[in-house]
Amino acid sequence: MNVKETLTILSEECAEVIQANSKLIRFGPYDEDNVAELEQELGDVMAMLLILDYYGYISLENVKEHVEPKLKKLKKYSKIKNLNKIIKNL
Repeated sequence: MNVKETLTILSEECAEVIQANSKLIRFGPYDEDNVAELEQELGDVMAMLLILDYYGYISLENVKEHVEPKLKKLKKYSKIKNLNKIIKNL
């Protein structure tokens, strides 16, 4: 695996997630086309994570360990609803 190339592609995909997310903020969070675009870009990021995991550069298990602490932090500092249910379903 070419780590530099893979990390560059990951950066590009993350930028595309930001762009798709910004469109939903600007044009409304329920625009089906823009939601589909966000889903596609998130899938692209997930693909890069799978590649990095496959080659042993990262561990998806280690990544998953950071999910619950983040949800708990969001529970404390955000107004996002139902985080307890999301945590319970992990």
